[in-house]
Amino acid sequence: MSKPFYLTTPIYYVNDRPHIGHTYTTVLADVIARFHRMLGEPVRFLTGTDEHGQKVEKAAAARGIAPKALADEVVANYTDLWQRMGMTHDRFIRTTDADHHAMVQGWFEKLLATGDIYKATYKGLYSVSDEAYVTETQAKELQAQGLAHQLIELEEETYFFRLSAYQDRLLKLYADHPEFVQPDFRFNEVKRFVEGGLQDLSISRTSITWGIPVPGDAKHVVYVWFDALLNYLTGQGSAWPPDLQLVGKDILRFHAVYWPAFLMAMGLELPKTILAHGWWLMGEDKMSKSKGNVVRPDTLLRFGNDALRFFFLRDMQVGHDRGFSFEGFMDRLNADLANGLGNLASRTLSMIQRYRDGRIPALPAHIHHSHREQLQGLEATYEQFMENARRNRFDVALASLWDYLRGLDGYIVEKQPWVLAKDPAKAEDLDAVLHLLWQALRMTAILVAPVMPGMAQDLWSQLGMAGQVAGQRIDQTTWDAVVPERIGTVQPLFQRIDKEKEMSELMPPEATPAAEAKPALDVPELRETIDYDTFAKTDLRVGKVLEAERVPKSDKLIKMRVDLGFELRTIVGGIGKAYAPEDLVGRRVVVVANLAPRKLMGIESHGMLLAASDNAGLPYLVAVPEEAHPGFLVK
Repeated sequence: MSKPFYLTTPIYYVNDRPHIGHTYTTVLADVIARFHRMLGEPVRFLTGTDEHGQKVEKAAAARGIAPKALADEVVANYTDLWQRMGMTHDRFIRTTDADHHAMVQGWFEKLLATGDIYKATYKGLYSVSDEAYVTETQAKELQAQGLAHQLIELEEETYFFRLSAYQDRLLKLYADHPEFVQPDFRFNEVKRFVEGGLQDLSISRTSITWGIPVPGDAKHVVYVWFDALLNYLTGQGSAWPPDLQLVGKDILRFHAVYWPAFLMAMGLELPKTILAHGWWLMGEDKMSKSKGNVVRPDTLLRFGNDALRFFFLRDMQVGHDRGFSFEGFMDRLNADLANGLGNLASRTLSMIQRYRDGRIPALPAHIHHSHREQLQGLEATYEQFMENARRNRFDVALASLWDYLRGLDGYIVEKQPWVLAKDPAKAEDLDAVLHLLWQALRMTAILVAPVMPGMAQDLWSQLGMAGQVAGQRIDQTTWDAVVPERIGTVQPLFQRIDKEKEMSELMPPEATPAAEAKPALDVPELRETIDYDTFAKTDLRVGKVLEAERVPKSDKLIKMRVDLGFELRTIVGGIGKAYAPEDLVGRRVVVVANLAPRKLMGIESHGMLLAASDNAGLPYLVAVPEEAHPGFLVK
């Protein structure tokens, strides 16, 4: 058997539940994996989680649990979501897996023996958010981004990797293989960074204990990025080297500079391509918990797995950022799936049922040039789709296909099959129209199968085709396939979304434009003056919502499990008209912690969340920075 096409996603850090950024990367990888399987290639698809490091250790300590217990809790969110979405990865790797532990220690010892790793003392700036030491240049970049508060002075004994020794070899790699980093403008960023000079890289820590111990020196643990990057070796399954590694633009340097340098030191073959994608933005901002603008995949999966996958691949140009809005999401689905493919399939199959009793007509021997033009257009569209899909440009591939499908609507209007059906002398002309439309839908089902596997299979069956569409060879598809005798049962492929209704349920208050989010407000009168001692009796604490669910028979109450740092509390809040339970999990809130317990709908609530409200009573939870830990006193 030939070497599998080896494809990886980054491993996701276990500091939060998956959001649409994680989901987009994994969907893109799954689409590429499915596409290569339909090319007849064996595929190795790896994804997983990054579970060591200072942030995990601190978060676990704040909750009074072991780091592994915190990792297990977060990992379940990923594995459950990927299973529900039908991801086809071959392994979900965790950096806490025993074989990965052994892999990291083994390579650390080998590089220590060759001199590529050595022990020394480091003194300088350290980025808390990146869990990495930074150069002066990198520090200036963080300061320019307003992230200087995340830098601290640090001095500690550490093991270094001789990154500086690989600067020339990296530059030669970039010169000889410009395809190593894609897209081109990301390649240029990486090249300029290395040309600016490389310093040796600290790859161990003594300030934390949550990590893989350095062999023979137990007070050190392996630096999280050396540990994390080696997951691709651990999980390869004899598929080395990677053909394609997908990463977010924020971790490109780790993958395009440190990673190939590690592999050069190991004497291993390098990945063929590192493909860096952009971020999904809310407005002009990156989604983040601290800004309260994170969109969770569960919120969008109510419209179906295939719909979400289609939106991701159709709307994101790989390498660039893309603004997200609920309106744009629903507009895309209505235009392309309900009014586009769904309507075309329904019209075509209904006409075959009505005019030919469900039997698919053969293509007449002699057809009008207008039919021939449509067939030529279908062949050209197929070639465009395949060319772009092979380059992982599924947004362009899908755009070209949908342009052709829209043209078929005009073709139907031009040919008026409902008129042809009334004239027996036009029977062959009608057969040509129906046959061409059927063949176009059959090819569409094959082409979109990697993107929308469920919807493609539904269309395949409705067309009367047997077996699995995913089992077809996408690279051997032609328009003139032998047709089955009859079509299958016709059903809608996608229901049109009631945008106004869904927007009223989907749009969280904090995501609503400011002009719409602020109703006219009669400012309440100031309450009676109190002295400081009276106010000081109120104990306000930072809390973190761990679980949230609606209270049965109430459209307003939500029951939450809240971590206050020193204990867990059950709190019932009347915020259900403004917040969905899934959007509360992981959110930091301010809790009135010394309020007497109170029963609401039979549930004893131990505390109250701090929130503003408008004159309609709609709550606005007070935002707490992500850096504030559960238990912090608010004063």
